Amino acid sequence: MAESRTNILVESGTNELEVFVFLLNGGRFGVNVAKVREILGPVPLTRLPQSHPAVRGVFRLRDGVFPLVDLRRFFAMPALEDEREVRTIVMEFNDRRLGFQVDGVERIHRISWSQMGEVPLAGEQQDAAIIGVSHIAEKLVLMVDFERIAFRIAGQDALESLDEETGAIDRSAYTVVLAEDSPTIRKLLLSSLDTARFGRVMVFNDGQAALDAVLEMHAAGERPDVIVTDIEMPRMDGLHLTKRIKSHPGLKDVPVIVFSSLVSLDNLKKCEAVGADRQLTKPQLINLVKTIDELLAVPAAC
Repeated sequence: MAESRTNILVESGTNELEVFVFLLNGGRFGVNVAKVREILGPVPLTRLPQSHPAVRGVFRLRDGVFPLVDLRRFFAMPALEDEREVRTIVMEFNDRRLGFQVDGVERIHRISWSQMGEVPLAGEQQDAAIIGVSHIAEKLVLMVDFERIAFRIAGQDALESLDEETGAIDRSAYTVVLAEDSPTIRKLLLSSLDTARFGRVMVFNDGQAALDAVLEMHAAGERPDVIVTDIEMPRMDGLHLTKRIKSHPGLKDVPVIVFSSLVSLDNLKKCEAVGADRQLTKPQLINLVKTIDELLAVPAAC
């Protein structure tokens, strides 16, 4: 799979995505193809002492060295007896590259985010690594939260802390709408925004719920001061949410920050096309607060 192939073919703000389906222990799993850089066969490994049990080692790919995560091990599935046909999916997100070993790969399917539902009974389980389920080609596909996997392996439950100066500013007059489907990232964002002393933070699991709430606020004569949104979410993604906000006469001047793990020129162009005011890469929590301050012209601490 050539790297150039991973550029999403769908238009900006159409609420569509391309899902790359892979196989694991007889089940079908998926990931946004925008995270996928290339597909390899079995790779030669160098073992790492005292690493996470799911990390098989590191492998060399051109000028880089990257960890390989065995998804069977991570999900506590039985080991594969014959690994000669395994595949290594090289992904990039959160400004880092990792390899993930799977049993096999299927194909890419284009679907609407409206076809993506929440995992039944998953609730707010912080360790859940499955964040959505979709019916593709007459079979269920479970969407994997690779960010959560990376955080668990790295032992990162707190990515960064706000500095004393940032936390000293009074932001109690400002309302933030946050659209983020990952419980892990949601918890970190809420903690940071609370430390930054924002007066009101309204949190939603998907773009549709966030849009409905903002439209209700507008009907009542209110509106948020800023909207922070992920891109990948069930029902409605962040690009379509941004497009809807920016096309609304009474909301188009509300700043929208796209806060996503997807880093590429293609996504930057898409964010610009739908009118996003800023795009930040997870997990830049300090930069997020500073960007909000810039967009809202928040006075500095005395």
